Amino acid sequence: MRFFFCLSLVLALACGDDDTDGTDATLDGGPGVDAAMPPDLGPVEGCGETPAPDLTFSNILSDGGFDQPIFATTAPGEPNVLYVVEKPGRIRLVVDGVLQPTSFLDFTTDGTGRGERVLTSGEQGLLGLAFHPGYESNGRFFLFFTPDSPRRNVVAEYHRSDANPRVADTGEVARLVEIDDSESNHNGGMIAFGPDGYLYVGTGDEGGGGDDHGEIGNALDVTNLFGAILRLDVDNAPGFESPGAPFVDGGLPQIWAYGLRNPWRFSFDSATGDLWIGDVGQNAFEEVDFLPAGHAGGANFGWRAYEANSVFDAALTAMVDATDYVPPVVSVTQNSSDEPLRNARSITGGRVYRGSAIPALQGFYVYTDYLSNDVAALQLCAGEVRQHARIPGLRMGGGGIVSVNEDGAGELLLVNINQGAIFRVEAP
Repeated sequence: MRFFFCLSLVLALACGDDDTDGTDATLDGGPGVDAAMPPDLGPVEGCGETPAPDLTFSNILSDGGFDQPIFATTAPGEPNVLYVVEKPGRIRLVVDGVLQPTSFLDFTTDGTGRGERVLTSGEQGLLGLAFHPGYESNGRFFLFFTPDSPRRNVVAEYHRSDANPRVADTGEVARLVEIDDSESNHNGGMIAFGPDGYLYVGTGDEGGGGDDHGEIGNALDVTNLFGAILRLDVDNAPGFESPGAPFVDGGLPQIWAYGLRNPWRFSFDSATGDLWIGDVGQNAFEEVDFLPAGHAGGANFGWRAYEANSVFDAALTAMVDATDYVPPVVSVTQNSSDEPLRNARSITGGRVYRGSAIPALQGFYVYTDYLSNDVAALQLCAGEVRQHARIPGLRMGGGGIVSVNEDGAGELLLVNINQGAIFRVEAP
């Protein structure tokens, strides 16, 4: 029943399709967004032949820090502005390396745009942020948070202020997802626009331990939104279903992939469009899942029938059809002393490096685990994992990395909630 923070008492956190149907996928709002899939790069010459370089890291701020940072990103058209999501309910701005005194958004005083209090204990809080691809002209952005009365998982649209682009409007524009949630853990929380222009949302299996929700659990049940990757058309109210969703006949049309326990952080490779998912394990294994760009949707990652590659509930394995089942590309044994991520017990996930400052790191998926002190890297070459190894220079005592993000130049950032800091990955 872990994820994602085994922290101090201060935080009180517990561990434990078709892309289109023939229609143009360009989004509304501004001059239009080219939503074409990235080109197929084909085999990458030299893939997997050279190990990842050793690396180091430095604090992005010369002084000061953040209050429980959980995610960092930039907005289209603003490569010099870093938006930092703080779990208690704020989004802070770092402009040209300087932390600004005024928050972009703050739910901590008056609540959400609907006046709700955001629950912040355990795995709850302001968990995700995604800017519309046309944000530069339309000012639209989306949040994932956990309000109370009753407890829910919510994805909602907000808008930047017309008077001051460095401040968000306080009113909520639209509510895309709202799921009543009986448990405080396994909320997912990651949201990101895919290369097809749709908004992808990661939801957990509702929580507790072992997905003990009904006869088959939530994650294998496509009639609820838990334990899934949702794909939403942000302009298709009221349900925000995306065209060609795989479960129109068999389940909820927002579901794009399912069978996940807690997909805490996922990312799209900015060069290829491939999707990488870090899914938190139960008792024995953590896993990294992968779907290539252009996947039709409908993938079943197997939870709770399987935990990574291991049978967890034998009575449910018949529900995992071989044609839909997608096994993990990486399975990490928990509490191991010789895995690339030693003592892993709550995987964070990561992203593929596509920056320019570290050429030898190009194409490596860099990932970590919240409870491990280690960061690892690997390359996926023609479906085979190669050069999977620990990066000693990125070892961070005390764990605490909750996101691997990138700045406006594509350089990697390690967001550490325990230290209240964000570190930039660099060559030594």
